[in-house]
Amino acid sequence: MATYRYATKELSIQNAKSFLERINATDTESDKKSTILYAVLGRSNQWDDEPNRNILNPTDQVLQYETQRDFIGGQKINGSHVSHVVRRINWSSGTVYAMYKDTISDLYNTDFYVITDELNVYKCLDNNKNSASTNKPTGYSTGSIKLPDGYVWKYLYSVSLGDSEKFLTTSHLPVKFIETVDASPETTRQQDVQDASVNGSIDIVQTNTGGSGYYQLSGALVEESPSSTTVRVSVGSSTGSFGGLSNNDDFYAGSSIYISSGTGAGQLRRIIDYVGESKTLTVNTAFDTLPTNGSTAVISPTVTVVGDGKGAQAYSTVNSGSGAISGITVVNRGDQYTRAKAIISDRNGSGATANTIISPPGGHGSDPIRELGGDKLMVNAKFDGSEGLSSTGAGYIPANTEFRTISLIKDPMLKVDQNNSEISTEVIAKSTNSPETLRFTHRLTISYSSMDGDDPTYPLYSDDIITNERMRLAAEFGQLEFVTELNDSQRSLDAMKNAIQGANGQIVYIRDDETISDKSFYTMYLNNVQSNGDRIPFAQDDILLRANFATGEHSDTKIAVVQNYKSPEANTYSGEVLYTESINQVTRSTEQIEDIKIILDF
Repeated sequence: MATYRYATKELSIQNAKSFLERINATDTESDKKSTILYAVLGRSNQWDDEPNRNILNPTDQVLQYETQRDFIGGQKINGSHVSHVVRRINWSSGTVYAMYKDTISDLYNTDFYVITDELNVYKCLDNNKNSASTNKPTGYSTGSIKLPDGYVWKYLYSVSLGDSEKFLTTSHLPVKFIETVDASPETTRQQDVQDASVNGSIDIVQTNTGGSGYYQLSGALVEESPSSTTVRVSVGSSTGSFGGLSNNDDFYAGSSIYISSGTGAGQLRRIIDYVGESKTLTVNTAFDTLPTNGSTAVISPTVTVVGDGKGAQAYSTVNSGSGAISGITVVNRGDQYTRAKAIISDRNGSGATANTIISPPGGHGSDPIRELGGDKLMVNAKFDGSEGLSSTGAGYIPANTEFRTISLIKDPMLKVDQNNSEISTEVIAKSTNSPETLRFTHRLTISYSSMDGDDPTYPLYSDDIITNERMRLAAEFGQLEFVTELNDSQRSLDAMKNAIQGANGQIVYIRDDETISDKSFYTMYLNNVQSNGDRIPFAQDDILLRANFATGEHSDTKIAVVQNYKSPEANTYSGEVLYTESINQVTRSTEQIEDIKIILDF
């Protein structure tokens, strides 16, 4: 027997919601509930085929090792940096939009909602039998909005200016559920919509087949209401599909009367008796407010909603030429429906059918995230010039550098506290201890061994690869495990090559030391630092040497001495890389903001 499994959209939406909840969670000293994310810039060195970017192979080697070695610096992602997003659908006149139906299996692939140029989001409840939309939806009503083009819209929410800057793109728009109302009009309006939503409501009853032989009287004038269940009517200025009020008894029995204006407006009752001579109607249920002389009414075929909810009421309109049902207007949307059908009836016509459209759980506007299929999250990070403190390297992300990867890393092991001060034991990132920025580079304060006036004789530059004399000597004396040369002269010749295998790093950024007046002192930041076994790649008092991979002739010239060394503020290979993207080279500057938007698809 075949087995069918269906993972619902709801699962993806709930996963996205849970992920965002964990980003917003607060930890205690003993209990970790949060997910700590950092958006990380990486790879200062060129691609293999620069300027063309490398296509990253999604292996553990690439994603968990090589990518992390290339990290430069990360910015902590707070809840305000993340939003559910959905596909952006702009309203445009002349476009046919889909309408919401609870029976559509691929609803989220249809254009059943729009955002207008005023940044208001509306859901289409009725598209007037697949007609073009020509009237832009406007306003913030908590009810349905019916426009002259026949479309019925539901206002859901407005995108605030702040959210539009962070999360609105040409392809996506933000969506959220309001839990706490602030002072902004956007949240107040959305909260009003959420509060007014009705679970299991029927806002639309859509005609399927129109049938024939139906009659309608529009604009009937109420003369009086002799009792709470009787109404005497006259033709007045009314028009009927057969020319006016019938003189035949019980002609309208089974039809309905809707008080369209005047006293008692909005009430709908079913007609159970009609006296042709006096033009008096008897209804099934007493009027709450008696219609009075001057009230107007519509008499038309009855629409009965049958289902497991309660309270839904609607009346029909008839095409006077064909006698077919041309439309159905919902008077009371009811509540608590999970199944329903509409039955159209009167004494004269036949053949008309209609479909009820039940709101999503909670009602229209109760949860826009679920209603619009918000199973994606957008992460927005902005790197504004240099981040952190250049004087100490605390959380430092230098400007005037290049980067070629953007990554998200989850829960790294930290070597610093929330103030970027060094700690003795690594700890997992939590809401209580994670700093706003993290330096993933190795920081070296160096003094050049030889100066030509105020300038180094042998200056180091960004992208240079360096090793050290300690490692060269270990290679020369055969102390590195992988050195296989047996004679002294060959080990001496290969010492630099083997030293680079023993330990190396690439310069991301270097500048004169701003805390010391001595011109020979510089500060540099390295990434892609590698070493053999458990050997320490760089340490205080190391003498730095430069590799030359362009020529293959590595120099053992002693360039500089390490005066101070600081390791990265997070364990390089800790945490989980949830996302990484290779891009073409981006050159940063102190006057530039990198506005980064990442889509996570659940």
